Amino acid sequence: MAEVKNVDGKAKVSVDSNRLAAYLTVLPPEGEGSPVTLESARELVKSNGVVYGLIEGSIAEALKENNWEQKILIAQGHEPVNGQPGVLEYKFPPPRERLTPKKDEQGNVDYRDLGLIYNVQKGQPLVVRTPPTQGQEGRDVYGNIIPAKPGKEIQLPKGKNTVPDNEGINLYSAIDGNVTIKSGKVTVDSVFEIKGDVDYSTGNIQFNGDLIIRGMVTAGFKVVVEGDIEIKGLIENAEVIANGNILVQGGITGSDKCFVKAGENIQARFIVNSRVEAGKDIYVKEAVMQSQLRAGRSLKVNDKKATIVGGNIQAFKEVESKVIGSQLATQTVIEVGINPMYRDEYQVLMKEYDNKKKELAKIAQNVAKFQQSGRPVESLDDNRKMILIKQLDDFKSYRKELEEMETRIIFLEETFRSVTGARVKAVEMVYPGVKIVIGQSIYVVNDPIKSSAFVLEEGSVRIGPLS
Repeated sequence: MAEVKNVDGKAKVSVDSNRLAAYLTVLPPEGEGSPVTLESARELVKSNGVVYGLIEGSIAEALKENNWEQKILIAQGHEPVNGQPGVLEYKFPPPRERLTPKKDEQGNVDYRDLGLIYNVQKGQPLVVRTPPTQGQEGRDVYGNIIPAKPGKEIQLPKGKNTVPDNEGINLYSAIDGNVTIKSGKVTVDSVFEIKGDVDYSTGNIQFNGDLIIRGMVTAGFKVVVEGDIEIKGLIENAEVIANGNILVQGGITGSDKCFVKAGENIQARFIVNSRVEAGKDIYVKEAVMQSQLRAGRSLKVNDKKATIVGGNIQAFKEVESKVIGSQLATQTVIEVGINPMYRDEYQVLMKEYDNKKKELAKIAQNVAKFQQSGRPVESLDDNRKMILIKQLDDFKSYRKELEEMETRIIFLEETFRSVTGARVKAVEMVYPGVKIVIGQSIYVVNDPIKSSAFVLEEGSVRIGPLS
């Protein structure tokens, strides 16, 4: 019979290759050998250098008889958490997101609204940068630090006409204009150029800078800009509005839906069947036909074929053309001496003035009735008291507004009466059918008149020489 050996129990510490986990394996004793004690197991773990992430009670657990010869996790390190990369938050929609037709609340699609331009103002935030994080270091079961990789740095995408703050966190627009992304950089342009026509490929245009259109503005579309517009082609039955100047190298043509308005000057080759307004001057190269024109200063048609035929022309200072009217006696009205913008203002003001006077009379009547009743204000309930107080406030407010309106009305009426220097010049011919209005005086042309200027003298329209 073989002799039974008495062998004490043993323990073994093992560590994973990444040094993030340590295990204890306990071997049972043989014969009358002694099992591994808790104290000796702890000393073994310590002697193996496992000092970090020790799991409480795990060594004692490994010493239990039912766990002998099993690898029991006794220590757990932790991996490093690498830093997050820097992030850019764009405060405007990129072109690929906004270049789609817009839907209204009923689900109808407007194919003329494509969002080609995204307007921003000077000082408007464009991009916000979130800096990268450094991450959190890890530690292995031996207590060694495992460094974390910091997040990747990212810079603000500063392009033309943008400026960052001192901390490099925010990127702002340096001007008013259209914001876009070019070669990964955020750029703001004060001048926007459309290579072709304004049509369904561009949608309607609204821009707070200057606009160049290499083609034409096609029927049914609308262009509105804060600055100047230069159009290489035509404006055809469209709406074009600019606070600055409008230069149309082609012409302006359409119907009642064709409307062109500039805060400054308008230049065009010809104007046909259109409504055109300029805060200052309108310059036409060839002809104005069957159109409604209004100029805050003057209208001049000055080419070899310069002609004004049909429609209604209003200008403050002067209207000049080689020919006015036609041999067919086309009805043509030329009005000078009164700023057409003042004329509109006067009509609106008079209507508002009459309405305000009626409202004031109603309030005055209500207040008079209360005063005649002899009731003290204190006897009214809170609701009636508030109504009375509001009526008294409105009465004072309306009276002040009426006084301001009356002052403006007097100014406009005096301006209408004091017409000076206004004239109409027909360099070659004025035909019958033309009506010339200077201030409040009218002259109807019944016979052809050659090379003449029409001026106001002593309250009447007189015909004089061109010079």
